[in-house]
Amino acid sequence: MSKYGNSSFWLGDWADDDIISNSLSDQERKSYDLYKLASSKRAISNFVSIVTNENIPVTFRGQGDSYTDGEKVVIGANIIKPKDFDVCVGLALHEGSHIKLSDFDILKKLDVLIPDDVYNDAESKGLPKSETRVNIKNLWNYVEDRRIDNFIYSTAPGYREYYLAMYDKYFNDRVITKALQTKEYTDESIESYMFRIVNLTNENTRLDALNGLRDIYSTIDFKNIDRLKSSADAFKVALEMFKIILSNLPEPTGSSEDESDQSQEGDGQEGQGGQGSSSKQMSGEDMDDSMSGGGSPSNDSEMDMDGNENQESSEGGSSSETDSDGDGTPDSSNGSQSGQESDEDSDEPEVELTERQKKLLPNKIEKQKDFLNGERAQKSMVSKADQTALQNIEESGSELITVGDNVEDGTWNRNRGGVECVVVKKMTRSLMESSLFPLARKSWNSDDLLPQCEDAVDEGIRIGTQLGKKLQVRGEERNTIYNRQKTGRIDKRMIASLGYGNEHVFQYRETDSFKNANLHVSIDASSSMGGNKWTQTMTNVVALCKAVDMIENLDIQVSFRATSNDSTSKPYVVKAYDSREDKFSKVRLLFPYLQYNGTTPEGLCFEAIMDEFMPVSNEWDSYFLNISDGEPWFNTQGYSYSGSPAHKHTRNMVKEIQKMGIKVLSYYVEGMYGSDDSEPSRAFREMYGKAAKKIDVTNVGQISRTMNKLFLEK
Repeated sequence: MSKYGNSSFWLGDWADDDIISNSLSDQERKSYDLYKLASSKRAISNFVSIVTNENIPVTFRGQGDSYTDGEKVVIGANIIKPKDFDVCVGLALHEGSHIKLSDFDILKKLDVLIPDDVYNDAESKGLPKSETRVNIKNLWNYVEDRRIDNFIYSTAPGYREYYLAMYDKYFNDRVITKALQTKEYTDESIESYMFRIVNLTNENTRLDALNGLRDIYSTIDFKNIDRLKSSADAFKVALEMFKIILSNLPEPTGSSEDESDQSQEGDGQEGQGGQGSSSKQMSGEDMDDSMSGGGSPSNDSEMDMDGNENQESSEGGSSSETDSDGDGTPDSSNGSQSGQESDEDSDEPEVELTERQKKLLPNKIEKQKDFLNGERAQKSMVSKADQTALQNIEESGSELITVGDNVEDGTWNRNRGGVECVVVKKMTRSLMESSLFPLARKSWNSDDLLPQCEDAVDEGIRIGTQLGKKLQVRGEERNTIYNRQKTGRIDKRMIASLGYGNEHVFQYRETDSFKNANLHVSIDASSSMGGNKWTQTMTNVVALCKAVDMIENLDIQVSFRATSNDSTSKPYVVKAYDSREDKFSKVRLLFPYLQYNGTTPEGLCFEAIMDEFMPVSNEWDSYFLNISDGEPWFNTQGYSYSGSPAHKHTRNMVKEIQKMGIKVLSYYVEGMYGSDDSEPSRAFREMYGKAAKKIDVTNVGQISRTMNKLFLEK
């Protein structure tokens, strides 16, 4: 079983305990966790949409855990640790189903919906109006939770384990489970009733603990909870539950102890109260039937959801005795005692909480109340800065993708587990202004971006305009009509000649046009591409973008690859422009601020964006253009990528691209002090084969002329 529980099916195991993760500083781990947080949020958003069949927004909150305000699901930040994922998914589904099924207006109308006689009866028992309103609200929350969770639990059974994880955390606490077997909260008070009701689905619940508790259990009728079709139905049940509580609360003046003891003894004989009666437990099978909201009970417990006594328990069968919290106190059930048997006559030791457990119990109960009210506060929080970073990650579609698994390092050892590559699917200005983006620079005294290649971009637009005019022929169709044929469509002008025996009265049309084409340009943005090589490369790329913008049947995507600017140094690839989604104004406005950074994780980045490449089809030709100035080299803590193993891996990635039918072109940009050799380096040829070409990047027209010729081929 994965440490991420059921979430590992869609989440995958992040390397939380590997050498890389363990060596991260607090700040580095914070950045690492932001990507994990954003990835989890996207997946959970999809879950909520799928299960509820509605486009319900999912957002983060600055502090605490998940809740809903009736319009969106707000996810707490504490979902970094593996144990938190299943719980968080269950919470998000729970809150999303509230939006779909709950009528929150009921909470605004409580004063009107609660009858005056209920208020009056409550006041006669010492409960002020405000406390009555709160208790009925909590009871409604409890019944409503059972109703909506049953809907998801029965309509989407594949998500049950997430619900069980959620309820296991909030309702199956060991201290709570043990306390239900003790005399804690067995006096007829509003606090006792609320505690026992909230935990009715716990495996150790005892319907004999309080007068009227069995009637309350029957009123809820968990097994037929689907009879409640609306929030109003749930409210009616909650109101009846409160009336039963009121009928069993003692008068404020109280009664004599003798009368009280006598009453309790009588109740015990009838199976309604006292510690001597049998306990009422619940099974996982019945939970599957109704999703009553409890956690995962023990597999060997015998329970009955219909309100009938457990025969084995009432006739003397004892439940297993365990120490649930490891404090040396045995957790045994009083279920072996009959209703006629007193505590003193029992052979079973009475279950009691330790002093430490007694101190913990109020806090555990308070957490359960907070759950019902949607106030599941936790210590973790997302700061304002992190909120902004998470928003940037979300808007840009950034995610971590594991690549390079088992690639050999320079010593011929395997880099097992691979390395995380940051993939940004949409470059935005807000992302460029953030510390997460490695390919832009900000002013030292402001958040303003500093332009790096404005003139190069302007020159590229000028050249691209000229190139686009030449390439516009790609969008034209040439029709040739062949008449006087024996087959085809009748040429109306030749019909009259049929009377003279002319059989060549048909014609057909031949259309000559270019197929649609897509070009993906991948640019090496490592530090070695700096200076004149960078500006001239930008001019060429912008020229291609401008030309394509002028032609209807051409599309282009431009991605830059480098490494992240934190000390963990992850491979980083960003799709900066996509003509299918972006306007050319994005190139004009954002490309001037792009700069080079880091090293060259060549094939690792290709592997990370393999799904972004468009394969060849009957309607589309597809091209991949690489521009780089050297060989792959990347090194980070616990991972090394260079030399022959990196060449081989990059070559394999190029072959994968070619298998899609994509035509690969790879330009080797010669250095400032490059030789006059007209061929690229041996390593470059090894990686790209016949597609490898050496170019003088300062010759702006070289790439443009090559692409012009390529696009006009048929």
